[in-house]
Amino acid sequence: MKTRQFGDTQLYVTPVAFGAWEIGGGPFYNDMPEDGATTLISEAFELGINFFDTAPVYGFGLSERTLGKAIKKFRDKVVISTKCGLCWRDQSLAGIYKDASKKSILDEIDASRKRLDTDVIDLYLVHWPDENTPIGQTIETLETIRAQGKIKYYGLSNFTAAQMQEAARYGKVSALQSPYSMLDLHLEDADLPYCIENRIGVQAYSPLHRGVLTDRTSEALRQSNQAAINWILDAMTPEKNQKVLDIKEIAGKYGVSFASFVTAWTITQPGITTAIIGTTNTKHVKEAVEGAEITINADDALDIREILRKAK
Repeated sequence: MKTRQFGDTQLYVTPVAFGAWEIGGGPFYNDMPEDGATTLISEAFELGINFFDTAPVYGFGLSERTLGKAIKKFRDKVVISTKCGLCWRDQSLAGIYKDASKKSILDEIDASRKRLDTDVIDLYLVHWPDENTPIGQTIETLETIRAQGKIKYYGLSNFTAAQMQEAARYGKVSALQSPYSMLDLHLEDADLPYCIENRIGVQAYSPLHRGVLTDRTSEALRQSNQAAINWILDAMTPEKNQKVLDIKEIAGKYGVSFASFVTAWTITQPGITTAIIGTTNTKHVKEAVEGAEITINADDALDIREILRKAK
């Protein structure tokens, strides 16, 4: 898989990234045995993926620890992104809170480096905007730890273009991570154009819409009974379901899984640097990698856009 320059940084990443949210397990997903998770990460690397995304809150440290253990033998060949600004009072959804203050970030960066077993983190993101902390304080703290050599670059996750513009007053923002899929194109309104104009790398998360844009049925997804998936299913409308069926009709001509087809579409959209694929299954990793090799013809791409323009 060919790599791409991540914005204007010196990081070169694959257009498909491995998302380590699911391997963190509860409270968002079902728990996964650690040995199975480390094997899966190694397989993702062997299949050609060099970009791995995680966060402290995924499994309350478990995802970072598992990723650090799995990539230890090939750490110098991969790019890691992790996050700060989401903390927890206890290991429950209700116990999670935002804190992107100077004190929190200074504590979090060392905890993440320890869990990941790495001296330097390639890309460090503020997980969510923290309304109680001035963005200047947050960015200046990120500039401090970058100068200390603890991170190479930093960016923002789930921020708007206006918030990114404000952050840019205090330092060099290199990344945006945000949800983006055929069923969630809000990124294209203002955020993606801003990133393109300012050469900011974009990590699209949930490109498969938590499994909706795969060959799995809604019934099968619901039966898995995972909080992060149920949130998406609850928001599905008849109009969105019809869009999925219409796009599947086009995808059927390509002789690949629907997930591979959707991945191919996602990573060829202007401004999208990489699509983060989260899974606990090697089959899904292979489908994502296959998607990086698929070319969707121009007529089909136009037809997909027509489908996506239909009323929500």
